[in-house]
Amino acid sequence: MSWLLGLLDRIVLALLGLALLSLVGIGGAQIVLRETIGTPLPWAMELSVLIMIWATMLTGYVGVRRNSHLSADFLGLSMSERARRALTTLALLLSLLFVLVYGWQSRLVIDAMEGIPFTSLSVTQPVLYWSLPVGALLMALALVNRLWLQVRGIEAP
Repeated sequence: MSWLLGLLDRIVLALLGLALLSLVGIGGAQIVLRETIGTPLPWAMELSVLIMIWATMLTGYVGVRRNSHLSADFLGLSMSERARRALTTLALLLSLLFVLVYGWQSRLVIDAMEGIPFTSLSVTQPVLYWSLPVGALLMALALVNRLWLQVRGIEAP
């Protein structure tokens, strides 16, 4: 499974790099066109928001993979190693439960937004909201991997 997650890491990081370049390009073009010829790009804001939301959800996966999310680790400072491992396992299980529930429930939002167009883009709102289950699925994969390593007593990279 680690080779699959390694490949997924590279794909997600490449997509995030592309998203960043796109945001810089769109923002730069918006400024240049508005200031030089007085014509803004009518779709720039909506597309930028769409890209930022997708990037945010993809970044959640990267955070779980790198174990770089904020945590209240001071709780375990005075605990034994065994209690600290149990607390970490519980936190991973609760995190997994959370992303599975919100990923599953996001289908309701996607269904509710069906047929509602963006003002200046030729796609409908669900394109934006599909980032929720995709991000949840990616985070769930990363959490399952971390949980597997935790149960086996292997330090997560």
